[in-house]
This record gives sequence, C-alpha cells and structure tokens, in this order.
Amino acid sequence: MSSGRTTLFVGARVVGDYGTAVVVKPPGADGIDLKDAFGTVTHVPWAQVSTILTIDDGQVAALSPALRPLWDCLDDPARELALRRLEIVQEVMTGYRYGHPELAREGEPRYPFDPAVRASVSHRCEEMASLLSQAMQDDHVLLRRVRDREIQNAGISTTTIGNWVRRWKADGLRELIDGRSIHVPTSWERIDERYRLKAEQVIDKLDGDHSTVSLQELDRRIRVELIADGVTDLITPQRATEQYLSTLMHQRGATTRAQRTARLHKVSGTRHYPAIRPGQIVAIDATNADNLVYDALSGKAISVQILTAIDVATRVVLALRVVPIAANGFEAGLLVYDICRPFSLSVKGTDISRWRWCGLPEVLDFSGCQVQLGPKRRRSVAPDLTTTQGEHLIPSVRPDAIHCDHGSIFLSALFFALLRDLGIDLLLSRPGKPTDNPHVERWHETLQRAFQQISGYKGRNVSERGRLVATEPLLTAHELQEHLRRFVAVDYHRDGHTGIVLPRQREEDGEPARLCPLEMWDTLQEITGRIDVPQRPDLIYQFLPIKWLTIGQAGVEHQGLIFNSDLLDPYRFVPKGFFHAGDRAAPFHIDPNDLSRIWFGDPETGRVNPILWSGADRSAAPLTQAILSHVRQRIRCRGGNHVLTRHSITRQILTELTQLTDGPPDRKARAIVAAGTLRVEHSTNDHQEAKTAQDNATPPPASQQNGKVSLAAIRSPWPNLLDAERSTGGR
Repeated sequence: MSSGRTTLFVGARVVGDYGTAVVVKPPGADGIDLKDAFGTVTHVPWAQVSTILTIDDGQVAALSPALRPLWDCLDDPARELALRRLEIVQEVMTGYRYGHPELAREGEPRYPFDPAVRASVSHRCEEMASLLSQAMQDDHVLLRRVRDREIQNAGISTTTIGNWVRRWKADGLRELIDGRSIHVPTSWERIDERYRLKAEQVIDKLDGDHSTVSLQELDRRIRVELIADGVTDLITPQRATEQYLSTLMHQRGATTRAQRTARLHKVSGTRHYPAIRPGQIVAIDATNADNLVYDALSGKAISVQILTAIDVATRVVLALRVVPIAANGFEAGLLVYDICRPFSLSVKGTDISRWRWCGLPEVLDFSGCQVQLGPKRRRSVAPDLTTTQGEHLIPSVRPDAIHCDHGSIFLSALFFALLRDLGIDLLLSRPGKPTDNPHVERWHETLQRAFQQISGYKGRNVSERGRLVATEPLLTAHELQEHLRRFVAVDYHRDGHTGIVLPRQREEDGEPARLCPLEMWDTLQEITGRIDVPQRPDLIYQFLPIKWLTIGQAGVEHQGLIFNSDLLDPYRFVPKGFFHAGDRAAPFHIDPNDLSRIWFGDPETGRVNPILWSGADRSAAPLTQAILSHVRQRIRCRGGNHVLTRHSITRQILTELTQLTDGPPDRKARAIVAAGTLRVEHSTNDHQEAKTAQDNATPPPASQQNGKVSLAAIRSPWPNLLDAERSTGGR
C-alpha cells in the first residue's frame, strides 16, 4: 500500500464509489474536482478528501467512505481480483482499462470496445469473454486445476462479464468484490458463555440412541437445566441463539442415523485392515430385508432377515441366506456351511438357474490328461464381462477368521462350538461400533438396489413406505432368496467395485483402474496360491449339533418325541462302548430347524440317514425347536408338568400342533409358525442337496474292503511333476 501522505494533482487517478476517477483541475480553496468514468465532473469538498487516496503502482489507497471499511478487511489477493474485474468492466464500458482517455494504454481503445464503434454491451461482453478465455489457456496454474478437477474449465463466460457490468452500474466497485472474501463468520461471543456450554452438553446427548427434537425444544431443555443450576439472570439474543443451535445441530446431524454416524467417527479407524488373500477375514452380519414377503401359511405379508458373508480382501459375497426375523445361532452356522461350499448359477438365454451347489467330485482321474504348469494351472472364477450368458461361479473358502458384531446369534454357544471345531477364529467388533465391520455394513447399502427391483419394497423407514406396499404381489421368502442370489452372481460380482481399485493405474478417462470382486479374487489367488480339496457330500452334518441318544426297542427319544426307523435295527442291542465309552448311546445329528427327523450316520455304509419322528405324518405344522418349546409351554399352562407324561406327550403335541396350523390363536403364535415354516423349508432344501450329493457320489472300487481308501494311499508322497516334465523333455 502507499504511504500515509497523499498528493493530488491534475491527472492523478483515484477510486471512488463508481470506480476510477481523475483529478481534472488543480486543488482549490474549498475542494477538488474529480471526473468519473461516465464523464461526470464532481466537486469534492475538502472534508471528504481525507477518505480518498491515490492509486500508486496498482495499489489502491483512495476509497469512498462506504467502501473503505470493507476494503480494509480484505486480503491482497481479494483486492487484486476486484481491481482486475474493475479494469475489465471499464474497458467494456469506456474502451479504456483505467476508464479515461487521459489514462489510455498502448493500443487502446481496441475493437469493438472503442466508443466510436458503438457496439452493443452484450456484443462487447461476448468479445471480452472470448479474449479472456484465450488468455487463460496459457495459464499453467489454471490448466493444472482443470486437470485435477478443482474447476470445470479454464475459460470465462459471457454471462459472467455481463453480471459484472450490471453490478458495477448498480453499486460500483463494492459489487465486484468476491463475496467469498467478505464473508464474516458469525461471532457467538454475544451469547452468554454459560448458555453455550450447557447447549453443547445437551446436544452431545443426541448420539443416535435418543430421538432428535426441534431447536425450540433444545432451547427449552437448555434453559431448564440452567435454572436447575441456579442461573436465573440469563438473557440471550434470539436470532444469534437460533443460529448457534442450528450450527451445533448441523454438526451433530439432523437425523438419528446421522447423529450415530457422527458419534462413530470419533472412534472409527483411519486405515483399512490389511487383508491380502481370500478367506483371511470373512465378515458376516444380519439385517432386516426392506421387502415384505408372502407367507403361504397365513396368507399375509411378513418381514424376514438377510444373512450375508463377504470376503474382506476381495469383496466377494460368499454366502447369502433369507431367514425369519430373529435369526438363531444355528442359522449363523449354516451360513458358515455355505461359505465352505462353491456355488454356480447358469444363464442360458432368458433362463436363469438357481444358485446350486457345485461341489468337487470325490475321485479325480488324471489319466490321459496333460499336466499344465504356469498361469493357466488354476481355474478362473471371473466372468466374461462382455455377456451375461454362461456360468457364474461363486467361490468357496474355509475362512481363517470370522468378523462379526456382538449379536446374540454370533455369541451363542452353538456358534462358538462350531467355529472351535472348524478351527476358525472369531473377531468381534466393539459393542455399538458398526463401523468396525464396514465392508458388510456397506454391502447392506448395495442391497437396496436389489430390493427396489421387486414389488413389496417398503423403504428403509416409514417415511419411504407406500400405503399399498402390503397389497402388492409379493415374493415368498425362498423367491426373495433366489432373487438376491441372482443379483449377487449376475450384477454385483460383475460390477466395478469402488473399494478395490489400483490408484496408480489410470484408465483413459483418468480414473483409477477398477476391478470387479471376482477379478480381485483371481488376482489374489494367483499371488497366494490355492489347492481345491474335494468336499464330502455329507458336509452339512459337520455343522449340526450332536446328541448322544440310546437306541431302544421303540426307537430313540429326544425331547419327548420318539424317532424310529428300520435302519436302527442292527444297533438296538449293541454292547456298551460300541459308540460311546461307558454306555450304549449313539451319536445323532439334530437340526433345530426341523425336529420332525434326526440324522444317524451308519458306520457300516458311511451314509447319514434321516430317522423320522413317529408322529410326523399326522401333523401339517412345521416342527422346529422354537415351535416345540412354544407348544410345551402351552401344555404346561393347561395342566402343569404332570400332564407331560411319557404316554401322553406325543398325543398332546399332535393336538397342539394341529391347532397352531388350522387356526393360530394369537399373533405371536402366527409369527412362530410362519418362521418355523420358512426354517423347515430351508432345512429340507439343505438336506435334499446333501442326499443328492450322496446319491451321486462315485462308489469306491470293489477291490477295496469296506469301501474305504487305505490311509497309506492318502499319506504317500506326491511325485515331483517338475522332475517328470524335465525327464520327458516337456512332452
């Protein structure tokens, strides 16, 4: 800026309310004459000259009284920007950058800004915008900002020039100042400090667990607590107080969901978990489906839950199940069962097959096959992205660790025992911190796309729910599960994932190279390696709890139910210690989702066979653990424990089950039966898959005794295929 002394002389350039002015006469005894850009000469008394300073080397020091307070609070870049805009506007309007013929620069006035040309203002604005845009193409700073997408382009529009001209005509230089430079933040110092401290304490309580309230209610609560603390002399400005509370609520979040997210940001991590291979960490979680489904038993719409398992390293969805509301630990174990099984889905024309188990065969015959080494030795699961036709693979893996929250189904003794038997670590999130398991939580957002494609979508909350959603044609729970699995195989696994990118690899559009989840799976397997191990067709029975029950003449008794079959005849009178040391008990697999049968592994044939409940054919109701417990509770309420005798339990349960099926007495019973129906349907499908796999299994060679492969053949070392290839010359 210039010094404090100002020298005025004829031709001196100063800045007034309407831009640049020029001293046209020598100073007189009563004042000075100034000529503005419109050619108007104004006599300024000496009383006002103290507010006008000259322009020296581009530094403005002469301002009108209304402009000076604002100008003094600007920084140098903001002042320079305003002066550049002023020069542009003055050249458009007068033909001269400095606004006067006396201050003309070399080459001024230029066409079409010369007043003698008499071009329209719009034409002059258009020509100025073109000249400025051409000049900006040589500005490397602007070009770099365009490349980094900080700004859209390095030009200036005709509309912008026209707006500057109109604002300058209205209010002069003040309107050419960038509004972002003169924004003065609201000062909260006018509000009593006691009120501000109490407001922060009250709003901090809105952490997502409590319902949000209006600003008026917040103000009332703050004042009530202040009065309780003995503060009775509090007076705050109304508008500033409302703005202060609004600012605090904006930081906290307008909805409970936003408030919960803001709270979790304080404790969330800042680094990704370094999962580097498939199966290292598998994240699982349960969420309520945002679609209603049709219950064929009651004829009404019901809600269900979605269980999902997603591989952290590759984002591949390994398993997905639709289960009743309030899933149990056994269903969480079945999700792990699905993780360990490879699946396949085939698309032929417009026909899409179901998500089916494509387990490996028990016997691998390599005779007549050439052994391949190198990149082609592994099977690829990535799809052909040019078409949806063909087979879509869903890989399997035995996870090293399961990551989940503190849900009761994941903390159950049954789920703990299953992971312990399989040697899988359990990684639990911190209580109330869903951001600790972000990959599966983000997957729930992706599911919205699948939910909205079918009828029955009820929205994520009541504000998104339509009035007629329950009357729309709905899918059954099984159909919803098939739809979601098709969405995973055909849509999600084939789409570029924003969470798995190569940041240093740029595509033609400048974006980081993206991969789909299955491509990431193949990539990591090429690095880490993998050996596919043939699966047992009776794999599901490793995931069922085992009960040791004694086989008698009448069969096996479990929870008051009698199970019997001709398959048990060879084992009704076995000696002690035959199955279990110290007694005659035999191991039976129990499926809590279907107690109409239990499963017995025959040691002679090696098959696992179902043993039916003796009353299964006389009841139309599903028989799950939850239904059985509910029925027995009703029997107790009728007559106490003495009614539950060995001779009457089957008859009473049949009576109660029939009542539950024909006419459920209350809403709770209907919900239990609906959930039981869905669980029995899933259980039937799972066991039917296992039975089909056992029936289709390749029988062992007849020369082997008892149909078993000797351990010596399994434990023998494999030949060195590399040495064999060298000895044959690669033939």
